[in-house]
Amino acid sequence: MASANASEHQLETLRLYGALIEEREDWGGGLVLCCGEGCAASGVPAAVSIAGGVTLALDSDGSAVKAAMRRGELDFVVNTLDEALRALKNEVRVRRPLSVGLIADVDVVLREMVERGVLPDLLLIGANQSAQAILEDESIRALEAGGMGLRSMVDADGAWLVRHRMMLKRTGCYEAYLSAANAAELRALGERVLAILPADDVVRRRWMQRVPKYLCEARSGGRWVLLTEEELSQLGG
Repeated sequence: MASANASEHQLETLRLYGALIEEREDWGGGLVLCCGEGCAASGVPAAVSIAGGVTLALDSDGSAVKAAMRRGELDFVVNTLDEALRALKNEVRVRRPLSVGLIADVDVVLREMVERGVLPDLLLIGANQSAQAILEDESIRALEAGGMGLRSMVDADGAWLVRHRMMLKRTGCYEAYLSAANAAELRALGERVLAILPADDVVRRRWMQRVPKYLCEARSGGRWVLLTEEELSQLGG
């Protein structure tokens, strides 16, 4: 992934994280389903893990799913719903983050989820996914009827991401990119940001502490952060 694309992907993940937080501040014990073409690389699994939740990324494109795992955005890749549920159930119970990529036919697995009573808390449909077919799927409607939330980002300015902008307005924060010459400099910069952030600001501290684990591009080069004007000034920005 080129540097510019990596930066854009990190920013998109930050926005997804912000939108998730507006839904629910702590996703510990929550299961998010994303499905369709490109979902494993959409930033959703990383955003959910940073928020503390568990993700099932359902995609029939095996090479794309495996590439996402190599980049660290997925913890495991499996080929059956049984394997996925074995990995996910315990982490949901103990409220630990986990992301699992399931390489399988989307329609088949959705039907199986309905039959087995597997009910995610939220389904996310990204702009680069085969959204319309998924939204029209009978199994999706059945999951919605069972209480699953559904959020679609099929437009470039998808309505769901308005929630992230709401968070920015409410907190007085701005999206800021902090560049660094190398990984050591970026770690030092991250420590400075954490020293500035209020001790009780769980949302922003969680992002700073966890994003390097789930996004390899956040370990060097630069880091997207949410900061107020005063905090940016303290950093010399």
